[in-house]
Amino acid sequence: MDAETKQQVVELIREKGYERRPEPFRLTSGEMSHDYVDGKRAIADGADLSLVAKAMLDLCEANGVEFDAAGGLTLGADPLAHAIAIVGGKKWFTVRKEAKGHGTKSRVEGARLGKGDRVLLVEDVVTTGGSIVQAVEPIVETGAEIVFATAIMDRGKSGSDRLGEHGIKFLPICTYEDLGIDPVGSS
Repeated sequence: MDAETKQQVVELIREKGYERRPEPFRLTSGEMSHDYVDGKRAIADGADLSLVAKAMLDLCEANGVEFDAAGGLTLGADPLAHAIAIVGGKKWFTVRKEAKGHGTKSRVEGARLGKGDRVLLVEDVVTTGGSIVQAVEPIVETGAEIVFATAIMDRGKSGSDRLGEHGIKFLPICTYEDLGIDPVGSS
């Protein structure tokens, strides 16, 4: 990914997905912050979603990552997986937080993943890595191989460590440093 594309994504987050709040609040991760980053709002426009999908594809190409399907835990991964499938000619999937009580009872929906499938794990915003890690086990259970993970933004320093514990390389498009905010957990 070139520097210009990265800067466009940073500006997109800053303009459409970032909010500085006067009082600290609790994030989904349990951490406290004044800075709120809403990746889903930032990519709600089709052109913005396309820009981020292209940036993720470029990031993969620049790192020699080849994959067959993109996806991750619903809801943060869903629009990204769909856009990557369309822009990059790949398959998409989503991982449910819990298995359905009927039908296939599968947690992985969309593309049928199995042995030999190479997967790109995606997320909108990673704070501690908890949500993105929740998708790992159901994907691995299909027999597919997670070859890389990415996000629009990494809010802290622990996401890559948590994914590294699973043998997964993680590289976001941008980080808290690009927005000039404190990493989550640094108080």
